[in-house]
Amino acid sequence: MARTGTWEWDLESDELIWSENMYRLLGVQPGEVTPSPEYVLSRMHSADRDRVAGELDAARRDGRLPNVTYRITRPDGGVRWLRSLSELAETKDGHPLRMVGAVQDVTELVEAQRATAESLTLVEALQESAPIGFALVDRELRVVRMNRVLAEINGAPVEEQIGRPVAELVPDIWSQMEAVYRRVLDTGEAVVNLEVDRVRALTQDRRHWLASYYPVVVDDEVIGVGVVVTDVTERAEAEHFRSTMMDTMVEGLYALDDEGRVAFMNSAAERILGWTEDELRGKPLHDIVHFQHADGSPHPAEDCPLLRVRQQGKPTRRSNEAFTRKDGTICPVSYSAAPLRNGWKANGVVVVFRDTSDEQDEQERIRRELDTLAWVGRIRDAIDEDRLVLFSQPIIPLAGGQPGQELLLRMIGANGEVIAPGSFLPVAEKFGMIAEIDRWVISQAARIAGSGQRVEANLSADSISDLSLLAFIEHELRDAGAEPANLVFEITETALTKDLEAGKAFITGLTDIGCRVALDDFGTGFASFTYLKTFNLAYLKIDVDFVQNLPADTSNQHLVRGIARLAKDFGYETIAEGVEDAETLAMLVDYGVDFAQGFHTGRPLQTTSS
Repeated sequence: MARTGTWEWDLESDELIWSENMYRLLGVQPGEVTPSPEYVLSRMHSADRDRVAGELDAARRDGRLPNVTYRITRPDGGVRWLRSLSELAETKDGHPLRMVGAVQDVTELVEAQRATAESLTLVEALQESAPIGFALVDRELRVVRMNRVLAEINGAPVEEQIGRPVAELVPDIWSQMEAVYRRVLDTGEAVVNLEVDRVRALTQDRRHWLASYYPVVVDDEVIGVGVVVTDVTERAEAEHFRSTMMDTMVEGLYALDDEGRVAFMNSAAERILGWTEDELRGKPLHDIVHFQHADGSPHPAEDCPLLRVRQQGKPTRRSNEAFTRKDGTICPVSYSAAPLRNGWKANGVVVVFRDTSDEQDEQERIRRELDTLAWVGRIRDAIDEDRLVLFSQPIIPLAGGQPGQELLLRMIGANGEVIAPGSFLPVAEKFGMIAEIDRWVISQAARIAGSGQRVEANLSADSISDLSLLAFIEHELRDAGAEPANLVFEITETALTKDLEAGKAFITGLTDIGCRVALDDFGTGFASFTYLKTFNLAYLKIDVDFVQNLPADTSNQHLVRGIARLAKDFGYETIAEGVEDAETLAMLVDYGVDFAQGFHTGRPLQTTSS
């Protein structure tokens, strides 16, 4: 299923252009409907339609970016959540003219957020509705805290039991429980999952309880016993509840006590954070997991929203937060937190969280796509406004050949800055604009060649597979009155390996016209030497990586010398790129290299014919 589609909106003509994925996001085949804001509104959920329509009107009127999330109903009846992100691509006199944007299917994300919220609501209800009793007993074996569930088990209101000895509250089982309390206080070790069989005081029915006793430690001193009692009469149902609620949750869940220490963690929390519950239980979570921000800067406890939940007793939801894993890496998270209450007082915090690494990666991918779309507009403007230029770098003969020059493409930005090809050519190739740029370069190169100069021009991989370009080259040479032999086309090994048969046919066509071909970046590919007997080449351009630092690198010396000898055996001439000093130049002459190119022999300068 398509996940992200892109669009371009001309605000003056109200014309909307979609990528093929936009159709698929809406559940139709590419070209099946006419792109328009009205069509999107017609498929939109009624609860979202007026809001999004207002956003679109604001976009038409004043260029406000319609970054919205909404539901659409597909023709097959399915409902999907979509999120639209946009930016202004073109303005004039402060008025918006054109927008570009991307639409992402966020159905799974919305459903995950909804599931997280439902999980938090369920956990908040545990305190009041789940059959779990909680109590804190001090070293004198007197009750310090107790929740309503445990109080009802003992048959008296909470306030009547606080401060009383446990022996008075459960005289029927105290003889078997006293040793358990003493053991926890003396050893600091928990005793868990003891089954207790009692008659419930209020209803006089016999119930089975699962009781666990945990040491409550402050500054390495056991100050009391935490008691957790669960009604397990319906054991199978209780086990299913725990399995469904805790162990199979995709979200991580942990509970903190009233001091911010870990009381519980589910398996998802262990998996996300790398810590086990046993490793963290009783330890202050902030100091271990939440002590730093995503950028690694300190996160003081006084600024921690999770601690404020415990202090203020108010739920909170946060995104763009960070937890630290056991291995020291930072995990981006989104979480919801709510207080665990004993009546009106908050005794701890329960937190439900999820790892948002994939979501952030997706947002970063969308941002890169929007940046790419912005470059599409810049390239289009540069072509239309004649802001493509050629620089030329001299290629000097070392053994009596004809001097030449390599033409290097640049783009002039809207503010007059010179933009290197690496910033815009990959985008031009991706969005089908490279053929137009290549034809512009060919026309300029033919004009320069028409003045009697030998020039070298680069061709993209897409152009090499387009045999119709040969007729265009021949036409431009004829119009410029240029000698075909003065126009050399540079083709990289990478471009040839995309389609060897097409490359061979194209090179044959160029040589039939009378042009010559240089194999660029020679020596970097695994199949470099097979090209020597497969293609009709004139020059081998020795890659800059082999020429730079040549005087100090004996491996490169052997390689350059070998390429020069091999080229002569095949009847080719060699051009060394990246010559930056006189010592390198002298070595190339000694090796029998035919031409040199680099900053030492001449820096690129803007041509006057482009």
